[in-house]
This record gives sequence, C-alpha cells and structure tokens, in this order.
Amino acid sequence: MYEEYEEMRRRIGRTPRFRGDRLRALRHAKGVSADQLAMMTGITARHIFRVERGTQSLLWGITVGKLALALGTSADYLLDLTDDPAPCYGASPGGDT
Repeated sequence: MYEEYEEMRRRIGRTPRFRGDRLRALRHAKGVSADQLAMMTGITARHIFRVERGTQSLLWGITVGKLALALGTSADYLLDLTDDPAPCYGASPGGDT
C-alpha cells in the first residue's frame, strides 16, 4: 500500500498539505467573511482564521470538504494536489460524471 502511495505522489509531483492561503484568497475573491463562511459550514470563524494562517495544521476530511463545497472549489485545490480551483462535483475516479 505504501508503494502505491509513493507512486501516486511521484506521478502528481506533490504531497498533500492544506493551503490556508488558497482558502483566504477564495474567501476574499467571493466576498465571503469568515463569519459568513462559519455559518455556511458550521465551523467557527476562529477555527477558519487559524486554518488560513496555518496555525491549525491537522484538519478532518469533513472540514476540508465543507470549506471546499462552501467556496465552490475542490478539496484537491485546498490540499495543493492541483492548481485548478474548479470544483469536480460528481466526478468518478475514472473521470466520468
């Protein structure tokens, strides 16, 4: 299993890491305040600020998913696995929708 992970990481050339700067940039570009994002996601504004600053480094997958959905992007974008902020809702692993 580890070998498969390493192979995938080599193919995409990236290691997953949450990008708080991307979260903040998307939030600002969409004109969404931290309080509004908190109401949309059920995540406190304080936690959102910590995530954006990088002082909260470990995140639950559901948290990443809620933030991505609320801002109309993909978890992959927030996790630095792609540079394309377009959402990929409904995409299957084979690329079919």
